Amino acid sequence: MKETLLDANFPRDAEGRTYHVGTKPGEMANRIITVGDHARARRIAAHFDGGAPLWQRESGRKFLTLTGTYRGTPLTVISIGMGFSLVDFFVRETRAVVHGELIIVRLGSCGSLAAEAPIGSVVVPKTSVGITRNYDAFHSDAAADEEPYHITRPLDCDADVHDALLAALQSSRPAATGALFGGEQPSVVGQVVNASTDSFYSSQGRSGTFFDDRNSDLIDKVIGKGVQTFEMETFVINHLARANNVASADTSRRIRVGAAQMVFANRVTAGFITPSEVECLEGWAGRAVCEALVGLSIAAENLQPEGVWIR
Repeated sequence: MKETLLDANFPRDAEGRTYHVGTKPGEMANRIITVGDHARARRIAAHFDGGAPLWQRESGRKFLTLTGTYRGTPLTVISIGMGFSLVDFFVRETRAVVHGELIIVRLGSCGSLAAEAPIGSVVVPKTSVGITRNYDAFHSDAAADEEPYHITRPLDCDADVHDALLAALQSSRPAATGALFGGEQPSVVGQVVNASTDSFYSSQGRSGTFFDDRNSDLIDKVIGKGVQTFEMETFVINHLARANNVASADTSRRIRVGAAQMVFANRVTAGFITPSEVECLEGWAGRAVCEALVGLSIAAENLQPEGVWIR
């Protein structure tokens, strides 16, 4: 820790920067794309006006924030890593430094459980459930009928964000090429049921990991609930957006959320995408998400009034 922090309840430094994300008011736009790794964030930011961000910062906790404009509209791309805790840092600390309404889209990879979402497709979930390990079930004196995993009730993404993402992706699909995706044109699948898990391994039903995970029937249970994809963030983003919106009747500070998920793996067949196919999907989906975000309206009075995009 290099800076003196103020207020242990919600730590910030003397400049007003948050503890983990490391941003202050005016450095993040109201429209945000969140991704898992720095390289993907930089590739998306290459779509910004001028081909580069106007401002960037990597925090001591390795959150990379890139802010610029896309078609003249302020836009932020932030790399946060993977998982529930990092989503929690990101959403709470972003809410603290951005005035007005937020629209957040998670662009990441996922594993497919459904034939209608093949490797090389991009899916847009309408809803997401959370899957968490039930630690009490692993105690030596746990009841025999205690389930080792908890599957939550679903939480919906914002319908307008879903529809904007779906339309932007459908209108810009790459042409079929014999070298990629078996010669088929990449597909877009909407109205998907997603599951976000607290582990890449146990809570997604992976086996042979040298641990007592008790997950041999988990994938079958999840498929039985209609789940079509696995990843690790969307449910928590949906939950925190709802928690923000319920906490205040002030709709000028609402959070609307959605996700676009690139299918990298098929959990039923064990197939996996190629690096060239990843590059194709990232370029297509990254630009489409930018287009969708700038097409979603936010009232002028609900926008961050000043920022690094004003030159």
